Amino acid sequence: MDNKTLVIKFLSGEISDSEMDVLKVWLEKDSGNRRIFDEENELWHETGIKTKLDHFITDKAWSDISKHLGIGIIRNNHVVTLNKKNFRLLIAAASVACVVAIGGLTLWLTEKKSNKQITVASTTVTTSEGEKAHIYLADSTYIVMNSGSKIEYTTDYNIRERKVKLSGEAFFNVRTNTEKPFVVLLGKVSVSATGTRFNVLSYDNDDRIETTLEEGKIQVAIAGQETIDLRTGQQAVFFTKTNKVIVRDVSTETYISWKENKLRFNDTPFEEVLRKISRRYNVTFEIRNTDLLELKYTATFIDESIEDVMQMLKTVSPITYKIYNRTTINDRQYLKPKIVVGKRKTTL
Repeated sequence: MDNKTLVIKFLSGEISDSEMDVLKVWLEKDSGNRRIFDEENELWHETGIKTKLDHFITDKAWSDISKHLGIGIIRNNHVVTLNKKNFRLLIAAASVACVVAIGGLTLWLTEKKSNKQITVASTTVTTSEGEKAHIYLADSTYIVMNSGSKIEYTTDYNIRERKVKLSGEAFFNVRTNTEKPFVVLLGKVSVSATGTRFNVLSYDNDDRIETTLEEGKIQVAIAGQETIDLRTGQQAVFFTKTNKVIVRDVSTETYISWKENKLRFNDTPFEEVLRKISRRYNVTFEIRNTDLLELKYTATFIDESIEDVMQMLKTVSPITYKIYNRTTINDRQYLKPKIVVGKRKTTL
C-alpha cells in the first residue's frame, strides 16, 4: 500500500493500528513527506466534507481525492473512528471548526459539536490521567501530549498566527516558519519558536513551569521579566509562587523520555520522582516522613507496573510503602489508588 493511500485512510478514519505506525514513521522520516501530508489534508477539507450525526458525507470528497491520487475508489458514508490503545494521532485543520473530544478509544465528530465550535472558534484536545495523545496541527507541527493535559487553539490556526494554550505537559516538534512564530501560552509565561523541538511542563497544581529545549533555539517570556533565550540542552524553570526563574544545562532525555513511555531519573529529588510516577500511573502519594524528600534517585523505568516500580525504589532506599486500591465514592467515580510511603526502620 502506498503512503498517500495511508494518508487518505487516516483522514477517513479507516486506518488500522499497524498502518498508523507505518504512517507515523513515514511522516517523521522526511520533511517532503509532511508536505505531501499537508497537501492531502488541505485537499480533503477543501472538497466540502460535512458532518452529519456521527458520519462524514464523503461521496464528493472521495471522488475528488481519488481522481487526484489516481486511486479510483469512491466510498459512501464513513463513521469517523480512530482506534489506538494508549496513543492517538489527531488531525487539526484550520478549515475545520470542531471540538475534538477524546473518550475511550474513539475519536468522533458530531454536527452539534461542530456548530458549537464555529461559534466559539476554538479547538480543545484533552487527555485523561494515564493517557497520551499525538496531534498533527494544520502546519504539520507535531505535538505529543502527556496525561492530564489540555491544549487549546483557535480554528484559524496558521492563517494569521500559530498560537496554542497549554495546561499540563507536551512535547513540541515545531514546523519551521520564520514569518509566523509558534507560541505556547502558559499564563504568566509564553514560549516562542520558529521551528525546533522542546518540552513544556505546566500543570495547574504545580508550583513551576519547566521549558526544556532539545534542539534549536526558543525564547521564554515571563511577565515583568526579561526574555530568556534558551539554547540546545538548556532548561528554564519558573517558580510561580516566588516569581523566580533559573536556567540550567540538563540531560534533555530525562525530561522528554516520557513521550516514549519511559520514566528516566538522573539524581532526581524524591518529590519530583513521586510527582512523575503519580502522573504516569494515575496514583496519589502520602508521605509519612518528610525527611524522605531529601532522597535522590537515578533510574529508568519502561514497562514496569506500579508495584514493580515501588519495589525497586524500596530496594535501593530506606522506604516502606503500601498500595491502597480504593473503590467508589458517593458520586460513583473511582478514586485513584493511594500509596502511603514511610521510612524503613534500620536494624543494628
